[in-house]
Amino acid sequence: MLLVWTALSSGLADLKVIPAPLDVAVKIWQDRSAHEANMAVTLREAMVGYVWGNLAAILLAVLFVRLPAVERVLLRLAIASYCVPLVAIAPILVVVLPGDAPKEALAALSVFFTTLVATVVGLRSSDKAAVDLVHACGGSGWQTLRLVRIRAALPSLFAGLRIAAPAALLGAIIGEYLGASRGLGVALVQAQSSFEVERTWGIALVISALAGLLYAATAVVARLLTPWVGKQLDVGAGTVDAADRRGGRIYRALETAGFLLLSVAVTLVGWYALLRLFDLNGYFAKTPVDVFQYVAADPDAAAHRHELWAALRVTLLDAAIGYLVGTVVAVVMAIVVVTIRAVEQTMMPVAIVLRSVPLVAMAPLIALVFGRGLLGVSVIVALVVFFPTLVNLSVGLRAAPLPACDLVTSMGGSPFHTVTMVRLQYALPALFASARIAVPAAIGGATLAEWLATGDGLGSLLVVAYSSSRFGTLWAGAVLVVVVSVGLYALISAVERPVLRRYTPQYSTR
Repeated sequence: MLLVWTALSSGLADLKVIPAPLDVAVKIWQDRSAHEANMAVTLREAMVGYVWGNLAAILLAVLFVRLPAVERVLLRLAIASYCVPLVAIAPILVVVLPGDAPKEALAALSVFFTTLVATVVGLRSSDKAAVDLVHACGGSGWQTLRLVRIRAALPSLFAGLRIAAPAALLGAIIGEYLGASRGLGVALVQAQSSFEVERTWGIALVISALAGLLYAATAVVARLLTPWVGKQLDVGAGTVDAADRRGGRIYRALETAGFLLLSVAVTLVGWYALLRLFDLNGYFAKTPVDVFQYVAADPDAAAHRHELWAALRVTLLDAAIGYLVGTVVAVVMAIVVVTIRAVEQTMMPVAIVLRSVPLVAMAPLIALVFGRGLLGVSVIVALVVFFPTLVNLSVGLRAAPLPACDLVTSMGGSPFHTVTMVRLQYALPALFASARIAVPAAIGGATLAEWLATGDGLGSLLVVAYSSSRFGTLWAGAVLVVVVSVGLYALISAVERPVLRRYTPQYSTR
């Protein structure tokens, strides 16, 4: 990595955007006292958000597993909390929350959804035979949760917590970008605005090192608390759940439509309640009726729809290419990491660095190297998708029981055969969970890249609308982002259910 850095700094010396590693190290040492003070502020904000965001995610995941009907109503709200554009939510957080609370709230929002999905997947990945045994012995749902599901969920939960560690730090830094007087985000903004290249890179490396330490600490705790991972052989004949047998296609379609309408109703009621609770000014805080009138009833509604649709087409193309590239690279890298341990020790620190450096700081460099067109945006989106998919899938591949892997090896199978014949089957729940998480992340990454690099698409439209006080456009665009994200998430979920029933019958989905 240092060799590549040195080569780039020498080859692009005329551009003065990539300093030499030694110059950055000297600047870090010179700024060490300032780094210590800023790290303390940012770390406190990140940890407060980390604790509250993960706690809320875990409790809601338990509720989802115990009461699936609640999940079908509230899951869309959870997705919305993850993919709503920052430019839309930031002004509200600044108005309604005091002090450092906006930064802590953004840190919590950054970790909430990924941990929620990881925990739900883990709780539902318990062995069917163990769940049925507890039920046969008269155990209640809560006893099943305590005796079987929690233990089965720990590996997936810790995968989510590992992803959440650098994400919380990144959320706090983005909050500092939006307005603060102290912290690493503030220092990064000041260094960038002063064109202090060495200091900017030094702060970015400090952020990466801090994120790496948080990731490593979570990984150590995970190894201590889950020493059995990959050492047990899970067997289960697999049965079709009662929910899957109940009714035909018409009944399931009506049931899905009913829950969708209920979810929309809850969303609208919550939207109005928050506006009323915090007494937000209608000039910048729009109601659902305001958004509907903007796109359907205003004299210029047709022009508004055309503007939003044209921007959405650009964003979907940007997000789709980056999503596919990031997912494919992460899948390949996860297989290599699980197969060759030395690669994990070499490449995982690089992945953490790429995840922890704020895109608002990295985007100008990416745009300079890859251009401000489709390629540059695709690289940014791929970086957003890559890390969570890599971590989740690595944990899923390692969840395969060791006796089954040893059986393939004893029969002359290579590590590649072990992956294709055993590990991938056990990793399917993690793969689909990663695919679902990556959808809103890809759209969010595309809007951010469009804001910072291309000046096109929904990201640029939202920022221009915010800066020109066109709050109708801002809110309509934010709603469009949420609706598209929820729809694509549901599409992947619809593909996931029959695939898991077919290829992973040993898991309990009840």
